[in-house]
This record gives sequence, structure tokens and C-alpha cells, in this order.
Amino acid sequence: MQTEGHGTSAGVGSGLQINNFINTSGVPAPRPAADQPAVAADRPSPVWNLLPRDPNFAGRGSELAELRTRLSSGGAAGVQAIHGLGGVGKTQLALEYAHRHRADYDVVWWISAEQSGAIGEQFSALGIALGVLDAQVDSVIAQSKVKEYLRSRNRWLLIFDNAEKPEDLRPWLPDGAGHMLVTSRTRNWGQLARTLELDILPRAEAVELLTLRLTRISVTEAGQLAEDLGDLPLALAQAASYLAEFGMSVTDYRQVLREETRAVLDEGQPAGYPHSLAAAATLSTSALGARDPAALAVLHLCAFLAPEPVPTDLVVTIARHADLQLEILAPLAQIIDKLLQRQRAISAVGASGLARVELGTITVHRLVQAIVRDQVDPAVAAELRARIEAALGTVDPGNPRDTATWPQWSMILPHLLAADPAHTDNAELRLRTRDAIVYLLCRGDSRPAQQLADNLYQAWKERHGPDDLDTLRAATELVWAYRDLGQFDRLRPLIDDTLTRQINILGHDHPDTLRTASDLAVVHSELGNYQRAREIDEDVYRRRVRLLGEDHPDTLMSATNLIITIADAGEPRRGLKVAEDVHRRAVRVLGEDHPNTLAATNNLSNVLGAVGDLRRALEVAADVYRRRLRVLGEEHPDTLRSMVNLVRMMVLRGQLIPARRMAESAHRKLRTTLGGQHPNTREARTVLDQIAAAMGGRQSTGKARRHR
Repeated sequence: MQTEGHGTSAGVGSGLQINNFINTSGVPAPRPAADQPAVAADRPSPVWNLLPRDPNFAGRGSELAELRTRLSSGGAAGVQAIHGLGGVGKTQLALEYAHRHRADYDVVWWISAEQSGAIGEQFSALGIALGVLDAQVDSVIAQSKVKEYLRSRNRWLLIFDNAEKPEDLRPWLPDGAGHMLVTSRTRNWGQLARTLELDILPRAEAVELLTLRLTRISVTEAGQLAEDLGDLPLALAQAASYLAEFGMSVTDYRQVLREETRAVLDEGQPAGYPHSLAAAATLSTSALGARDPAALAVLHLCAFLAPEPVPTDLVVTIARHADLQLEILAPLAQIIDKLLQRQRAISAVGASGLARVELGTITVHRLVQAIVRDQVDPAVAAELRARIEAALGTVDPGNPRDTATWPQWSMILPHLLAADPAHTDNAELRLRTRDAIVYLLCRGDSRPAQQLADNLYQAWKERHGPDDLDTLRAATELVWAYRDLGQFDRLRPLIDDTLTRQINILGHDHPDTLRTASDLAVVHSELGNYQRAREIDEDVYRRRVRLLGEDHPDTLMSATNLIITIADAGEPRRGLKVAEDVHRRAVRVLGEDHPNTLAATNNLSNVLGAVGDLRRALEVAADVYRRRLRVLGEEHPDTLRSMVNLVRMMVLRGQLIPARRMAESAHRKLRTTLGGQHPNTREARTVLDQIAAAMGGRQSTGKARRHR
């Protein structure tokens, strides 16, 4: 649809420019008297030099409230430093604050602080406006006179915009009970001021910014565009200006943004900004390279990763595995093994306003990444991508089934996906991505795991053929995802095809074949073919005992599955004997909190319930629920399954009132995470119905959880 705007100003502020890597020269002149705020007769005329307020300023309510709370808390002169990435609207936030609270001040003065040598001239202009100086004087005199005047007063606000370093400002900060705001692209203001980090806009506020400026844009379109622009205020304002000026549809703009990112970000410059986002980022990148070539090399590496936090040790790993003779990375050769120099280069990237550097990570906004990538020669970019792919393949966070490795997997996952593993020729990268699917499945993120597995399976099948080992392994993980999501209609044809190919190519005893066979047993169990499920589980268990030994984690998983099929086949007492043995071995081999041990414990509870030992079944169910809650979190599907199991045991023990509350919570969370038609969600609904009908006596203990 066509869009039109209310005007050219942007919600990140129209009067003053974005201050990180977007700067102007000159200082706003004092406002004409007619434009100044009204003042009581017993107060002096206001002295201020702010540019007009942006009528379309959007969002930032919590940040403005926080600034007000801090500055109005009383005491000596309050200094608040607003810092953040380029384009997030620090200057605009300070301007909006000053306008909102102008009635509380007799003096509001804006000082461009990027060039510390120009502060004195601006203090002289303030002194003249205050009447304490007759003409431009030496900066030392101006500093003394202005500070002396402000020291004895409290209704004043000084704003130092785009300051570089605390030491540049320290001599200019007055004493007294007035207020000071600092905007800066750097974060090292803790010793001089309280700091407020400004991030990208929350999605709702980004949508508000767009809808304020474009009268005919829908909320859905605004949300899609905000997603594409990464909720960066300057980019949003620039897009709104372009759409309003040229009447392009949002759909077409989004397409151009994907295909010609840098070009379109050079268009639609909002009024009040000296540079477009593309031009400003390019200038800042050039300046960074001139000051610190190694810092620019770090930025280039991060530009080819995901727009998510990049651990600095990952940067080091990639650099060490890449050929540092590659010209674009060559400056890193001298510093990569020197921690102090390396950290200086990383810090310089953050100080440039092109990235956020914190807690051992570097984050570059996706639009800045695109602009930086566009500056690199295509042949060099292709070579750099290949080096990064190879390096990522060597990064091994560890066994994805081990919860201790999950923080590392969480950090590397977006960067693996950014390397486009579906189309890579790097075998190690494909292996690492398959492990990442297992991590997602073990963590309970079945839907993203299914999407990733399906994407890889389809791409690799087309690229390498259906019998390729990577294709078959992707199919194996896709089967797992379908099983967890309860999508048995999609699972059955895939599992039959995959298992046939694995048997023919890999043989019956291959680990991949055995995993797929275990999933086939699940299908038969869900269809009520308990005897066939038991036959398959027994066969897999015997093979794993022979190949791996009784205490191998895979063998223990097979034993856990066998417990279920034995109980389903009508032999719960025999299943109990097996369950108790498996649980003891799992605790000894894996530890009490390992996910596989928790699965064995959960199944032990079910079998205890099936044989009528309700007291012990309830105790075990409560224990495994508490452990899963602590280890996996309250939203993990396994935690929710344990929750439902605990509810069943509570019902069997007659604890209906607390059971109902817990069942309602479990059903609500399962419906959200797995969907209303998932077998586990339906099971929770059944339990709720049983409780609501106050059905007494022993009810079905339900199906236990199978593992691969």
C-alpha cells in the first residue's frame, strides 16, 4: 500500500542530529524571546538555546521517567550520562527531556562536546546570555564566571552532547544543585556520572514511531518494517522519510532493503541529520580504520557474523583459524595473541559507536553490518566468509545433551546459522550445525529445531542426494523434532524412508540407524502397536548393550524406552524391576540431574503408579519435577510433562485442589509451547477434565516419555 507522512521530522528527534557517528558543527543560538517558556514575574527570563521539539517523538517513556527520577532526587549537581550505539537516539532523548521539563529550569544550555576545544567558546556564549560576560573572553575566564554563577543556583540544566571522554568534561562541570546530561557513544562514564544505556526501541515503540509518521501504514506493515530495520530509531526515521517522500509501498521498500541495503540507507535522510545512516556509518568506519587498523579488522569479522553478541574468544578463534595474511585481517596478526592490545582494539570498536562492547561480547547492528560488508570487495568478502565458515566448524561447545554446555551453544548458534550451513561445502560446519539442532531439541525448542532440520534436510537432499550421510543425519534430527511436536502424520513417511536408507547404507548397528529405529518404536506405541514397539525397543537395546555396554548413555536411553513398552504391553511389575535398575545406573553414570537420568526417574514414577505404589510414585514425581524445574526451567516441555505426571499422582492420592491449580498451569503452558493438538497438551486437558468431574479411584497414569 502507498504511504504518506506527517512531515520530515523523526521520532528520534528532528532538531538535533544523532550523536554517535552523526555530527554537526556549530551551536544552537539562543531562542527568540517569543519561543521561550513562560516565566513567573519574580524569576529571570529563561536562558536557553534548544532547537524546536520534535512533534513526532515516540516512545522512551521509561527512560525519560528514569532520568527525571534521578535528576530530581536532590543533593549536589546531578550528572547523568546517556550512552549507546550510533542511531539509537541519545541526542533526541536529551532534547525531549529538556523540552518536557523546561518549566523547571531558568537556564537550559546545549553544548556540542565532541570537540573539547570548542567547549570554552560555548561557555562564553552562555556567559553572555546569562549577563556575566560582556563579550567573548578567554575560556578560562568564561569557565570561572559561568561556574560561579551556576554554583549559587539550582534551576539550570546543561547538556553536553556527543562527549568523547570524561576527562574532557570534568573541568567544565559546575558545582551546585543544578542538572547535567551527557550523551556519548562510549560507556566509561561511571566515575563521573550515573549512566543510562540506551538500546534499540522496543518493537511496540518502533511501530509507534512509524505509524506516527506514515498515516496509511498498517500496524502489521510497521511491525514487519521495524523487524527488517532492527528497531534502530534513525533507520526507522529514515525509512519513514523516504516512504513519505517517494510514496513507495512498504513491500517494495523491504525488498529494496534486502537487495540494496547500503543504497537505500543512503536515501530518505530526515531533516536535521547531516548524513544518512549509510554515509555516517561509512565515515565512522573510515575514521576507525585510520585510528586503529586492528579494530577495523575486528569490525570486519563481526560484520560477517550474526547481529547478535559475539564472544570475544570467538573472534580470537576465528582470527587464529583464518589466514591473517588475508589483507583485510592482516592488522590482527600483531595483536591477536596479546590480550591487552587485543582488548584495546575491541574497545576501540565500541568507542566508535559502531558496536556495543560489553561483558566479553561485541554486538554490531544488522544494518551497520550490511553497510560494512558492502564496503568489502566481493572477492575478498567471499574469501573471508569461507575462512569464517571453516573457523566456526572448529568451535565445539561440547555435548549438546549436557546442560552445562547450553550457554556456549546459545552464544554460537546464531553465528552458525549466519554462515548459511544449508549451502556450505564445509563438512565440519555441517556437523556443528547438526549438533546445534540436538541442542535445540534437548533444550525444548522443538519448533525452531524442526524448522532448522527441515531446512537443512531439504537443502542437503537437493545438493548432495537423499543417501548422503549429512542428509540422512538431518532427516534423523527432523524425525526427532516431528516426534516432539506430535506431528506423526509427517513423521511416518520420513522415518520409513530414512530407516530403509540407513539400513542399506550404514547397517543395522550404526548409531544413526539405532536412533531412527527408536523413533519408529515411538510411532508404533502412539498407534497402539505396543507389541511391535516392544520388539523394536528390545532389539535396539540388545544391539546397544553389545556395541556400547550396559552403562553407555545411549544404552541407558534404550533401557528407559524399554520400561515404557514393557508397561504398555501389560507387564508393569516387570517394568518396575527394569526401571529401578536403570535409574540406579543412570544416577551412577550420569548424575542425578542429567536430562537422561531425569527421564529415567520420571518413568520410574509412572511405573510405580501403575503397580499401585502411589505414595512412592508421588514422592518420585515431585522430586523429578523439582529437578527439571531447576535444571531445565519452567517452560521446558520435559518440565511440563513432569508437571502433568505429578498432577496425575496427586489425583490418585486424592489431592484434587492443588492438583487442579497445577494442571491448569501445565495445560496453559503446554498449549503455548506445543500447541493445543499436541498429545501432551491433550493429556493435560484430559487430566483437567478428570479433576473437574471429581473422578475418584485410580486413573490411568498416562504415557511416559520416550528417549532416543
